[in-house]
Amino acid sequence: MSKDLKKLKSLKDIAELSLTAELAKLAAIKREEEGPKAKLREIEAARAQRVHHVGTSEGFDMASLMGADSAWYRWAEKEKRQALRDLAQIAERRETQLGKTRKAFGKMDALDRLTERHAGKT
Repeated sequence: MSKDLKKLKSLKDIAELSLTAELAKLAAIKREEEGPKAKLREIEAARAQRVHHVGTSEGFDMASLMGADSAWYRWAEKEKRQALRDLAQIAERRETQLGKTRKAFGKMDALDRLTERHAGKT
């Protein structure tokens, strides 16, 4: 094996490690999205449950009469906006990380092709 081919294979190994690291970072960001998404699902489920309860009750609804309902809806909207902001920030980081991951993949792919080409010549 020539000295150049050994160097290319070493660089290719490093590029593969780099790609693996970037993919791991991307996966971590993807897992981060689950918290705000779960919060949004919980808020929507609670809202739907409340609407169903109010719609099916035949008497007075004490929460509505005492103003607790409107306070809860304000709180739910505030929590929803925060979850959406969190998701937007995570999406921004994900896009940045996607760029880094694409770059790492491109390097690995280029080194893979160079190694194959160089191995074919010898």
